[in-house]
Amino acid sequence: MNKKKFRFWLILSLLWLVVIFGHSAMPADLSRQESLGIFAWLQDLFPWLTHGLLRKLGHFAEFSILGLFLTGAFWHRGRFQFYKPLGSALFIALCDETLQLFIPGRSGEIWDVWIDFSGALCGSLFLWLIFRLKKK
Repeated sequence: MNKKKFRFWLILSLLWLVVIFGHSAMPADLSRQESLGIFAWLQDLFPWLTHGLLRKLGHFAEFSILGLFLTGAFWHRGRFQFYKPLGSALFIALCDETLQLFIPGRSGEIWDVWIDFSGALCGSLFLWLIFRLKKK
């Protein structure tokens, strides 16, 4: 185990959790304003993009980054196994959607859990592949 690298990836994971839960804790009107601002900017580049699709891509992207960070932490913890970062990401996605049940105007959606998990899987696979290639 490389403690220095493990701590680095763990700190990134924890900081990113603050970002994820911070977005989830936003009331619906603030969250919508934030995403509409991003949507207005991106719509010029991608005219086919809808606001709903952007929000789902946001879920995917947030959890892709989380999957990447968790994989980095578990990789440097020793004896890497995929169920560790992916199980952690799934648990976080479930907690994230549950949190939204208690925020005004928000709702927890099982569909979003699947999108979150898919993002975590992609991020995890991406970094795993880089680590494997670097190892050889």
